Amino acid sequence: PQEILDAIVSEIETPCNLLHLALTQKRFRDLIIPWHIRYRVIFAKISDVGLWEHIASRRDLASRV
Repeated sequence: PQEILDAIVSEIETPCNLLHLALTQKRFRDLIIPWHIRYRVIFAKISDVGLWEHIASRRDLASRV
């Protein structure tokens, strides 16, 4: 089920390891590449207005954070 795959992928911390997993199977690739590689966890100052405006302007990105 999709929920189990999401739970597995969510436990992997580094983008490098996520990419390695994505390269093992099409189903993982289709989940990881668009949804987990970028903008998964963001460490930024609240004053970085440009970053927050960029994320807010893109619903697909905002939904991942």
